[in-house]
Amino acid sequence: MKISKFIYAAVVGGVLASCQSVDTPMFSDKDAFVAFDSKTTSIAENAAREVKIPISLVASKGLDVSVGFEIDTTAYAGKNAAKEGVNYCLKNTSNTLSFTADGEMVAYISIEPIDNDDYNGDVCFDIKLSAPEGCNLGANYTTTVTISDDDHPLAAAGILGTYTASGVSPFEDDNGATFTWTCEVVKDADYIDRVWFTQIVPTESGAVYKSVMGTVSADFKSITINAGQDLGTYGSTYTLSLDFNGASSATAYVSNNTIAINTFVLASAASGGETVGYLTGVRTLTLTKVEE
Repeated sequence: MKISKFIYAAVVGGVLASCQSVDTPMFSDKDAFVAFDSKTTSIAENAAREVKIPISLVASKGLDVSVGFEIDTTAYAGKNAAKEGVNYCLKNTSNTLSFTADGEMVAYISIEPIDNDDYNGDVCFDIKLSAPEGCNLGANYTTTVTISDDDHPLAAAGILGTYTASGVSPFEDDNGATFTWTCEVVKDADYIDRVWFTQIVPTESGAVYKSVMGTVSADFKSITINAGQDLGTYGSTYTLSLDFNGASSATAYVSNNTIAINTFVLASAASGGETVGYLTGVRTLTLTKVEE
């Protein structure tokens, strides 16, 4: 069966550079601030080691300053709030971080996760910087820490993980080319029988893909994926959606560290609400788990 691929213009972008010289402003000590390097931090429950969360002093030079921190679970009360001594241990002996003029411009909060054999779901807490002395608080004065439960049933079943995806192009213009790319299968934040495929179709320059969801069977042997899911965009003109050559859904079969979809897996392209063809896809899709 011939599958039509739409004709598209190359997505190009220009970068304008200025040749004018710019004077670099001096950074005053009064503008110095401390902040987390990231707004989010993820820690595996089975990390079996301390995980250091960095807080940086942003200044022109080292300074004698300090900042306090506190752990807050208010946003997660009654659902998935992490508990010290149950889910993690705080290894810092003081809730104050100090920087010195002749020392490092980064300090750390050390968290050691506590592993267990039960599935309780991911748990979270916030760490908030407070009471700066001799400096200011930066925009990233809070980081959300998530401790990922390694006992998820889909992890135990071997479904979650990183895969090498491969498949043969269904388009005549590609002359039977074989595509390979990386796809992660990740758990859903709320439902233990759902997974997300981070990239279910081949890489295409100019395409920005979204993850698509699948529902895992009770015996962990198959995953049902519905067609029509939002796949992302191509350039500023086209929207993409998941297509199984007209079928309403497809079944992905799980076996021996592989996931196989034995039908067309296509990225349908639309512009102005009108479908114009397919951007990319494969005749069948095979995901082979990457050894970790």
